[in-house]
Amino acid sequence: MYITGLSWITAGGTGRGNSNDPFDFSKGVIKDISGIDFPADPCFRKGRLDRFSMLGLQAITNALYDAGLYEWDKKRDTGIVASTIYGCLKTDLDYYDSVTALNGNLPEPNLFTHTLSNIFLGYASILFGLTGPNYIYYEKSNDGRSALLSAVESISFGECDTMLAGICDIEPPPDPAEPEMPAPGSIFVVIEKDPSREKERFGRLSMDSMGNILLNNTVINSIGMCATECLKNRSLK
Repeated sequence: MYITGLSWITAGGTGRGNSNDPFDFSKGVIKDISGIDFPADPCFRKGRLDRFSMLGLQAITNALYDAGLYEWDKKRDTGIVASTIYGCLKTDLDYYDSVTALNGNLPEPNLFTHTLSNIFLGYASILFGLTGPNYIYYEKSNDGRSALLSAVESISFGECDTMLAGICDIEPPPDPAEPEMPAPGSIFVVIEKDPSREKERFGRLSMDSMGNILLNNTVINSIGMCATECLKNRSLK
C-alpha cells in the first residue's frame, strides 16, 4: 500500500504533500482554520462547527485534495481513523458553561451537537461520500501511531482499499493535568492499496513481523515522522 496524500494544519503553518509548504509541527496557537475548501452541501453549515471539528475536517479535506480524491460522483469504500488526546473537551467545557448560565435556560444547541470527538469524521464521510469504517482513538500522546497502525491493518485485512489516518488536537484547555503540553494540530495521510500509476506516491507502507510500520525501509513511530519522511521522498524524486 502507498501514501498518496498528505496534509497538515499546525501552529507552524498549513500545507500539503504536493506543495512546497514547509512542515513545522511545533507548539503555539493554530491561526488559520477557515473551512474555505469544504464542498458545497445544502445540509452542511460550516458556521456551526466547533474549532476541533473544523480543524480535523479541514485537514481531511486537504489530504483528499492532495491525493486527487476530492471530487466524487459515487460513494467510496474509504475509511478514516484519527488519534486525539483532548478530543472535543474544550467544546464540552464551553457547552457546560452554557448549561450552567442563567439557571440552565439557554444551553447552546450548536455546541451540544459537537460534544462527541468523532463528529468531524461523520461530516467528512457525508461531504466526500466515504462509506468505510471511521473512529477515534484517545491516546496519551499525539504520535498517532495507533491510527496509522489501524489504517494499515484495515487495508491489509481487506476492510477497504483506501484509508485516511491522522491526528487532531486543538490547543489544550486551561489548567490541564499534564505538565508538558503537546503541540496542537491535525495531520492526515491518505493510504491506498493500489493507486493508479499516474498518482504521486510518497512511499510504500508495510508492517514487519514485529508490528513495526515501515515507510519504504524506515520505521515510522509517529504521524509527524511519517509526514517528514513523505516530504523527504518527494524531494528525492
